[in-house]
Amino acid sequence: MAIKERVMVRLAKEESLDSTFIDEAILGVSDRLKLRLRVDVLPSSFESIVVEAVVKVYRRLNYEGISSESVSSLSTSFQDDVLAEYANEISSYLAEKNNPSSVKQTIKFI
Repeated sequence: MAIKERVMVRLAKEESLDSTFIDEAILGVSDRLKLRLRVDVLPSSFESIVVEAVVKVYRRLNYEGISSESVSSLSTSFQDDVLAEYANEISSYLAEKNNPSSVKQTIKFI
């Protein structure tokens, strides 16, 4: 299933889905993730992270810029960086990518 379809499934109960915004959010999150991973093509293992991050971006659309808000006993705050909670996955990927002993070697028979 494509990333956009997965996002739409998770947001199915939202009242009005803005498909154009979702496309842009997918592109933005994917671009930032590719920069952090230092790759040109996003590894398929990171597609779930894109889906989760886009859902978070979409749900905070009308609350852009809030860092903390409190009303009675209800408190709202957003992390500035939606990819921050995936720092461990990103670091692990980079460590494996930069470790020459983790590179899979292949033998070609001619």
